[in-house]
Amino acid sequence: MVAAMRRDPAPLAAEISATLAIAAPLAGANLAQMAMQVTNTVMVGHVGAAALAAAGLGGALYWMLLLICQGVLTAVAPLAAHAIGAGDHPAAGRIAGGGLILAACFAVPVMTILAMMPHLLAALGYAPGLVREIARFLHAVLWGAPAALGFAVLRFLLVAAFRARVVMVVPLVAVPLNALVGWTLIFGHLGAPALGIVGAGCAIAAMQWLMFGCLTGYVLLTRRRVAVRLGGRLRHEIARIVRLGVPIGGQVALESGLFVATGIMMGVLGAAALGAHQLVFNVAGVTFMVPLGISQAATVRVAFRLGSGAPAAARGAAFVALALGVLFMAMAGIVLWALPRTLAGLYVDVADPANRGLVAIAVRLFMIAAIFQVFDGTQVIATGALRGYRDTAVPMLIAAVGYWAVGFAGGWLLAFPLGFGAVGLWTGLALGLATVATALTLRLLSRARKHLRAAPAAPALAAG
Repeated sequence: MVAAMRRDPAPLAAEISATLAIAAPLAGANLAQMAMQVTNTVMVGHVGAAALAAAGLGGALYWMLLLICQGVLTAVAPLAAHAIGAGDHPAAGRIAGGGLILAACFAVPVMTILAMMPHLLAALGYAPGLVREIARFLHAVLWGAPAALGFAVLRFLLVAAFRARVVMVVPLVAVPLNALVGWTLIFGHLGAPALGIVGAGCAIAAMQWLMFGCLTGYVLLTRRRVAVRLGGRLRHEIARIVRLGVPIGGQVALESGLFVATGIMMGVLGAAALGAHQLVFNVAGVTFMVPLGISQAATVRVAFRLGSGAPAAARGAAFVALALGVLFMAMAGIVLWALPRTLAGLYVDVADPANRGLVAIAVRLFMIAAIFQVFDGTQVIATGALRGYRDTAVPMLIAAVGYWAVGFAGGWLLAFPLGFGAVGLWTGLALGLATVATALTLRLLSRARKHLRAAPAAPALAAG
């Protein structure tokens, strides 16, 4: 009787409340981290154009490497949530311990690649002055990589344990501190030397260590409820994280690589097209933080329900998250469609004749972005729910086909041979996102049905 009750789906209102309780803090944390990046960019922009270009490219390289590694470490969240749902809290602690060891291992190649990157850029023909500036930034910011990866592991553990509020509070507190430290080190205030672009790198690294230290302190203070175990079957847990996480990292690389490649092709079309692309992409990135938070909530809700032996509730959690994400992104799409010039005006002077070409392209790109908002939200939330089902290899393959065979190839065909330019590239993005969103939703339906059918014959699912 108890087992049957645990397999019953949660009431709709309760599931919506539970999902939002996790998703809202995570969306807030995502927005806070974006705010820190924007703050640093704005301050570096006052140093000079060369510093802004160097910090922009160096920061993109830094965050891309971290995102790929964090993609692998994302596996900590569903594995720990599954263990907690099954009542095995020590296993969740061992999973987090294995994640921290992996984070330390990943930090070494990340730091090495960042240190060597200026030499590669020089070999590619970058101007010596720009290479020097990029090197100065990277050699400062790379010291934050170990803390950023460690912070990610502890964040995933706390989310799996349904303690998402602290995950939001720490980055929110770091936003003004980041601005103060950056202002001090970049411009030389409060008695500090003016370090310029090096100061920006130091500020980012300092905030990574501060946030990691805060989560470490929280975990230590609440170790009876959220513990990290660095002994026992760590080799087994590390292997599980790698098996589940490597496809996630691959999917992150495929998606982020698509947008980087689109930006490179946009530059071929001219400065106005590239500027419009960056402007609209930045706005779309802000709206994306909300479904990303819902996606992360879906991962732990689905995994927790499966761990507790409730596959029907897991299916309910997945589709409640999808519905919430589609609703939000539909509203965001309406805003983008209705106010393109207003949104562009947040970044550039739309009345300036010099910006006329950029604004005209941005308005058309906002129309396309408004349409693909729902697809973007759907694909990221379906991905998160599938991670809760511990299904990551097939979604990676879907991403490879959808993003590159459809999105990239279609965008290139529309932009260059067919002559649609920037609009063609973004239409390709929309087609790729629509393809991936549709395929992942169908995959999610299939996985949910499979677990429902297997439930009576597999009561030991929680053992993982």
